[in-house]
Parts: sequence; structure tokens; C-alpha cells
Amino acid sequence: MAPYMRLLSQDAFADYRTIMQDVTLSPAMGHYLDMVNNDKPNPTANTHANENYARELMQLFTLGLYTLNGDGSLQLDASNNPIPTYDQNAVQDFARALTGWTYPTQPGMTLMKHNPPYWLGPMEALDSNHDTQAKILLSGTTLPAGQTALQDLNGALDNIFSHPNVGPFISKQLIQHLVTSNPSAAYVKRVADVFGSGTFETFGSGKRGDMKAVIAAILLDPEARRGDDPNTAVAADGHLREPILYIANLLRAFGATSDGAGPVNFASSLSEPPLLSPTVFNFFPPNYLIAGTTLLGPEFELQTTATSLARINLVNSFVYGSIGVGTTVNFAPYATLGTTDVNQLVESLNVLLLHGSLSPLARASILAAVNAVPAGTNQHLNQAKAAIYAIATSSQYQVEH
Repeated sequence: MAPYMRLLSQDAFADYRTIMQDVTLSPAMGHYLDMVNNDKPNPTANTHANENYARELMQLFTLGLYTLNGDGSLQLDASNNPIPTYDQNAVQDFARALTGWTYPTQPGMTLMKHNPPYWLGPMEALDSNHDTQAKILLSGTTLPAGQTALQDLNGALDNIFSHPNVGPFISKQLIQHLVTSNPSAAYVKRVADVFGSGTFETFGSGKRGDMKAVIAAILLDPEARRGDDPNTAVAADGHLREPILYIANLLRAFGATSDGAGPVNFASSLSEPPLLSPTVFNFFPPNYLIAGTTLLGPEFELQTTATSLARINLVNSFVYGSIGVGTTVNFAPYATLGTTDVNQLVESLNVLLLHGSLSPLARASILAAVNAVPAGTNQHLNQAKAAIYAIATSSQYQVEH
């Protein structure tokens, strides 16, 4: 997984077409979704190209199941039904277009039909194991017969990348992860338009799918920024911090150092063991509805009575105990703040953790808890810990605005 994580890190601000190519040729992804050693069909043996990666590439990574408008809403046919983005024939032809790839060749070895597992570098193609027949892709585009594995792969990815679904489909999910679970259609369209143009203000290269431009558009959009002011914030905005990020945000906020073991254990207890999603659909789907509401809340699928309490226990361990021998944190600077004015202590934590958006009612409750800490040894440190615990376990922190 380390090479795969490095790949995602290095491509974070690339264009989405580059991300598609690099992920497609990652041996880790090839192993996970069966593109590695995907053999060309053999009519004599009645075998077919493996369809797994071709299907997930379209369904999960680029297009979604149904044709979208530019604002992410569904296009409907004359009978008011959603229109499928692709059919089984397209899946089969994309699968054939992606045949012939195997693990990278290990140093000192020679490329063969099925290279042994090796994780450094992109997958490699053996053209003799690639289906060279013509393939019909989306919008009637045809890959001609006789092409190499790389030519067919590039043609297939270009065909998907040019589809109008990619911009709104990817933009909405990025907005959900980075800003709010329930973006307006107008917000999605603004970002999808930037996906198409590759430019936003001073960001981007003008190349379709430029992620610098897309991410800037997401984070600087007026709908994203209205959470900066508690007086203009909308209650349905924001999103629940998923467990891994909830833990990482706390560690980073207070300059903690960690070998990762303790945080991994706590994330697992919160139903998000790092890198171990139970299905290809991630730990939670983008269309999950919060129970009893009409609001989307993807991360809330992991939020049960048990995990809600586990979050509180995590913060309690982080503040008052330990989340593992390999993780250390020093709250002394905040104890120093409280020696002269507990209001200054709470306001400093308000800025650090909530960008100054702490509500008056919550502030009053936290100050009451801090002032209730008894005098004695380590009073100021204990006051700092009480304030940190109260804010980090609050709904205002757990739901990020």
C-alpha cells in the first residue's frame, strides 16, 4: 500500500486524466480489482476478459451509474426514469481494452505473460496477451482493431474522461468529502464548470480536470465559506469528520508525534480501519441518508451508539491518558495561557479547533467546566485539558463547517 499512497500523494494536484492513468496502472489497484493478469478472451477455453476494473472504473471512479446534468442532478427519459451511463456491452468492451497488463517486471527478470507480484512502478503490458479486436466504447466511439495494449488503454481512458458525467460526478463527491454533505446544485455546477475549464482565478493550467483549480473552487466557493461566520452559517452545511480524519485532525492541531499504531487501533474501533475498506464502495457511500431526515450524511453510516461513545473515549484517552505508547502530546502551552485568563485559553482553542465559530452557549458551558476545575497542583493544565476535551467532543467540532 505504501507505493499506492505515494502515488495518490504525488497526483493530489495533477489533472484527473493523469490520476485515472496512474491509478489504472497501479499494481496495487490491479491486484485489488483484478486488472493485473487480465488475459485476452480465449473462445476455445470459453474464457472472457475480467470485467471488474472496467466496471468499477466507470461506476465508482469517473461516471456513476446514471447520466447527470451539469449540476449533478439526474437526467431523466420520457418516462421519468434515470438514464444508464453505460450498458453491459460497454463493460465487456472496456474489459477487453484493458487486457494484457501484468505486474512490473522485477529487477533482473524478463517480462512474461504473468509477472510475479511486484509493487514498485506501473504495471506493464505484454501485447501478445492483449485483445486486438475492435471495441465499441461510450458514445459510439470505436477502438480500431490491431492496437497495442497501451493504445487501447489510452483510448479507453480518453473516452471516459471526455464524458460529461465526469465533472459533476467527481466534483460533488469531492465537495462532500472536503466541505459539505449536501451541496446545492448550483455549488456542484460551479465546481463542475471549473473541472471542465481547468482554471479558477489564479489556479489551474487550463487543462480539463486540473485538480488545483477544482480544489480551489471547492474551498473558496461562497457556499463553503459561509461557515466561517456563525451568523451566516446554515444548519444543514458541513459534514461529520470521518474517524481517521477526526483522529488526525486532533493529533495535528496539538503537534502530537505518533508511530501510528495507537491511532490505527482507535480508527478501527470507530469502524474505519485505515486501508481496509470492507467493500469497493468505501467505508460509507456518498448517498447515505441520515436516519429520520432527508439529508445526506455519508460519514454518519459509521456513527452508531457504540462508535459515538468510542469517539468520546478516544478524546478522553488523548487528553487525560494515552492513545498508545508511540503517541505523545504536550498540552503545557495551553496551561500557560490559562494562568492569567481562562477566557483567553478558551478563545485560543476556539480559533485552533473551530476557526472562531464557537457558539455563545457552548462557550458559556465550557467556561463553566473550566472554572469548576479545583485549585491545586496542575490546576491550569487540568483546566486546559477540560477545555480541550469539551471542544473536541462537541458536536460543533465533530461536524466540520
